[in-house]
Amino acid sequence: MSAVDKTLLSVPTQQASDVANGTKRSGTVLKESQHPLQPDGGWGWVVCLTSMACNGTVFGIINTFGTLYVAMREHYAKDDPNVSFKTSWVGSVNTGITFLMCMISSILSDRIGIRLTGIIGGVLACIGLLASAFVEELMLLYLTYGIITGIGFACSYAPSLVILGHYFKRHMGLVNGLVTFGSSVFTIALVFALPVLLDAIDLKYTLLFLAGMAVLLIPYSCTWKPIFTKDNLAVSQAAMSTMSIEMLQSQCHECCKFTRTFLNVKIWRNRGYVVWAVSCGVSLFGYFVPFVHIIKYVNDAFPGNNGSILIMCIAITSGVARVACGKLADFKCVNRVRLQQAAFAIMGVVTLCIPFSDSFGGLIAICLIIGVCDGIFICLLGPIAFDLVGERSASQALGFLLGIFSIPMTVGPPFAGLLYDHLGSYNIAFHIAGCPPIIGALIMFFIPRTKPNVPAVTTIEEFAAVSCHDIYHSKLAFEHTVEAPKVSAVTPEVIVIEDMDELEQLRASDGTIINANATLQLRLPDEESKTQDRNNSTDSEITSEPLENEPMLPVQETNASV
Repeated sequence: MSAVDKTLLSVPTQQASDVANGTKRSGTVLKESQHPLQPDGGWGWVVCLTSMACNGTVFGIINTFGTLYVAMREHYAKDDPNVSFKTSWVGSVNTGITFLMCMISSILSDRIGIRLTGIIGGVLACIGLLASAFVEELMLLYLTYGIITGIGFACSYAPSLVILGHYFKRHMGLVNGLVTFGSSVFTIALVFALPVLLDAIDLKYTLLFLAGMAVLLIPYSCTWKPIFTKDNLAVSQAAMSTMSIEMLQSQCHECCKFTRTFLNVKIWRNRGYVVWAVSCGVSLFGYFVPFVHIIKYVNDAFPGNNGSILIMCIAITSGVARVACGKLADFKCVNRVRLQQAAFAIMGVVTLCIPFSDSFGGLIAICLIIGVCDGIFICLLGPIAFDLVGERSASQALGFLLGIFSIPMTVGPPFAGLLYDHLGSYNIAFHIAGCPPIIGALIMFFIPRTKPNVPAVTTIEEFAAVSCHDIYHSKLAFEHTVEAPKVSAVTPEVIVIEDMDELEQLRASDGTIINANATLQLRLPDEESKTQDRNNSTDSEITSEPLENEPMLPVQETNASV
């Protein structure tokens, strides 16, 4: 065994000895599963397909707002001197709410389920687009197209990423690439379809067509059957045959705050995740500006050329990059964080170069590069989140990350539109938009160079004589461990853990590396607490006789990074 050398439950001494010796009495035997809990196929490929369609619907509509933007300018506020600024807010509110509400969507996914959250999203997105078709005032579009549709998109998008971790492990990068490739396919299709629809049936019926696309989010969501339920994720990802999850939850109820029942706060004690979230948030201040304003820029700088071709170029190379980068990210030698960092830096540089292009062909080349960077950035969001916080925390980690995205993605395009209204040119706007991705790439250097590697799943067979207190503490045996790249800190030979909070604080410390010879131990309760614990569990089927002089037992011996 590589990642986990030996795992022991905090069971009475003789029982632990039997486990260590591999002897099966009438008790517990720990076995290392040869198969991961995720099936890596089967129904997972159906989930992959519907998640791809969901991503395509959501981001196909978001990415092609530039086409609707031109139509809305003419339809709602043609004579307004601040028309660019006001119309930009429609798409920005939609994008911002989509990412902001992903925080709530991730919490809902944990509380009411992934499928139900996705269905709610499909209903809201359809209602928002239907209402937008009958709105006669630009300001009302902020509510219908921006807020209601944005909430619907969020409730569909976040679960579509989280569900992938339930079905895939070895092919996680590739599957994320395929799923996010859907947005490129739909973007390319809508780039050609929307101008035709706008010319043939006007803005109102074009929005009705988009509402029809949104209603399909409902059947897509119905296929997302989760493998990891809320209860078993709260204990471990292992298969537990007879242990009562409700009993485990009641044991730790007194030490858990109310907010922890729906809000995972420990991800904010993970320095790597915090730095990554901040760097991505900074980078996105200028990220969406080309998507919204590039068509208008072409109409001004290169009249007679079709600006929609540039959006298509971004979509094509973005889609190819998502699949290729997703496959590349599955190789252990690839540092996913550094790959995303390079994408941010390059995207910032080429965005700065947009005003320097003196030909439409030069703009096409720039947009092709932007598409590659976009594909790398998008397809690595899920895998990096799973790397930094693990499967159990990935749902809310992604939700909070996307929520952080909402602020810069909402502010960026309207600010560029405001500059255009006052200066009559997009040159300064694109120069400013190129700086944040470069700054974000520099911030990513502060992310600790660790790459978690979840060990093989350990399963438990029934043991008839384990105390409730021991069952509660046995969850330590299933905590994630990661391979230590380098020993950067020397730890004591024996680490004694008094309670669960102390273990979480140790894991949240900045890159602490456990010595290869160190032993992680759990201090068992004194006789008084054990007696009280057994009295509280008289109604349970699992009981145990007290043993004298019960020593501290090793929970885990591993060369690991905490």
